[in-house]
Amino acid sequence: MATIERFEDLRVWQQARLLAKAIYLATGDSKLSRDFVLRDQMRRAVVTLKVES
Repeated sequence: MATIERFEDLRVWQQARLLAKAIYLATGDSKLSRDFVLRDQMRRAVVTLKVES
């Protein structure tokens, strides 16, 4: 089993980071980018997920 020395080593944090990138890409240049309320809510939610994981 691997030793965890930094929070970046946690698989859950790595997966949350990938999800955050995907959400930012999906909401950056699409119809979602024009729906400011939904876009901002999705972005805030994924940042919260990353912080709390």
